This record gives sequence, structure tokens and C-alpha cells, in this order.
Amino acid sequence: MSLNIRLLFLTLAITTAAIAQETEKPKNSEAETKQEAEGPGKNIGSIEIGTYFPLAFGNNFVNDGMDLKLGARLSFKVDTYKGIYIGPYFSFFNGNVTNRELLGNYYDTTNYTLGLVAGYEKHIDKFDLSIGIGVGASSYKNNRFEDTATAVWLNPEINYRFTNYLGVYFAPELRHDFMNIDTPAELEDTFKGVNYLNISFGLRISLGTAYKHL
Repeated sequence: MSLNIRLLFLTLAITTAAIAQETEKPKNSEAETKQEAEGPGKNIGSIEIGTYFPLAFGNNFVNDGMDLKLGARLSFKVDTYKGIYIGPYFSFFNGNVTNRELLGNYYDTTNYTLGLVAGYEKHIDKFDLSIGIGVGASSYKNNRFEDTATAVWLNPEINYRFTNYLGVYFAPELRHDFMNIDTPAELEDTFKGVNYLNISFGLRISLGTAYKHL
């Protein structure tokens, strides 16, 4: 079983555990009744898991030399203060080398990005709208070696809740990877960085009792 599949199973297990934690609470418990009587409750945050479509653009080695494949994305947002959130982020995708003259003697790569996101979210009826920024460590694991980068990204999101706690999200992502690759001066423009416009959509789990009152 490949590492990507095992990682995807792990994210699914985390999501399942979160759903179970929310649904195992007794509906008519004394604590819940008291909380509903006292006020609108509290937002804890959200978990998002979904597909990740990487789209490189511009003059760089990924756009000029790779055919990118579908990946996955996982994020956990923790509400902190008046709509501001922060939390961990993880994504991965694969790519096949199409220009070995440019990239060298390897056939494929897998990109992993682990980082931190922060932003602001607004709730409007059944919709949750947010804008966030992120920074993280990105690695391109090839069959012969590994390249590393610092990734920064900006992504707006829209989420629709079809129940109090479950919904779907759509999130475009504008990302730049600052590559750590030593290259000749004439190739710096191609290997010093990569631009992406990535698309992600999938399942969102809202955590906390306040979503019942939105």
C-alpha cells in the first residue's frame, strides 16, 4: 500500500472520529439542555478533508516539465476570537515528469506540504465564508532525491452546511513555493520558484454547539 493511500486513510480516520465524537453525545442530556437555555453556545472550529487539484502556471520547472495528478487536502481550523481562526494544514499531490531534458533522470514526484493557516470566517445563514493565509514546508520527493521549499498561499473558501455540523466546501488556493535548489544562473528563473492555482473541494465538519443557532 502506497504512502499516499495510507495518509488518505489516516485523514479519513480522523474525520470519522470527529463525526463520532459529535454524534455520540446524548441529544437530551442535561448539559446540552442547560447550554441551549443559557445561550448560543460556542464554535470550536472545523475539519476539512477533500480533493486537491494542483495547477501550476508561469515559467517554472513544474509547469514546463510535469503532468500533475489529483491529490488530497486536510485542514483543521480552531476558532480563537470573533471569527479569527488558526490551525494545521496538510496537502499532497503527485506528478509525472514529461520533460526529462529539463528536469533530469527521474520519472515522477510526490509533493507534501505541511503548514499553518490563519484567517477570518463569517457565518451567513447556512453559508460560511472565509479568507485565509498559510505558510509551510513543502517537499518534492522524487525516486532519486528530494527538493524542499517554503510554501506560502492565500485561499478564500465558501462552505454550505446541509446539517448543523456537516457541509461541503469549495476553496481555490493561490500558492507560491520558494524552492531551495542550487542551479546555474541561466536556470534560476525556472527552478527558483513555482506558482500554483489549486482547487480543493470536499467535506467539512463544524465543531461546537453554536452552529445549531446560526
